[in-house]
Amino acid sequence: MGVKNLWRLLLPTGKRISIETLSHQTLAIDASIWLTQISKACRDPETGRLLPNRPHVRIFLLRLMRLLYHRIKPVVVFDGIMPEVKRRELQRRRDRREKLWRGIGE
Repeated sequence: MGVKNLWRLLLPTGKRISIETLSHQTLAIDASIWLTQISKACRDPETGRLLPNRPHVRIFLLRLMRLLYHRIKPVVVFDGIMPEVKRRELQRRRDRREKLWRGIGE
């Protein structure tokens, strides 16, 4: 869900850095963002179902290993109970997606 237009707000002050510049530092990882990105990438393009060999777990670990390789100490953060506003937004998205899939299948 995130903050709407966050990147547009940060664009004037933000800058890209190479991963090597974070060496010997601690980096907080938002686990839900990583898991969402990975699960979207690990879906069957035809059915939308998660692939059976569970590559999302391996990819999550590979990302962590890459940080460790660059001597970055990752701290994985799980954000706890979902706020009600986020729960409603996710339900709205789920309903819309299901409606689209029903329309395709007819």
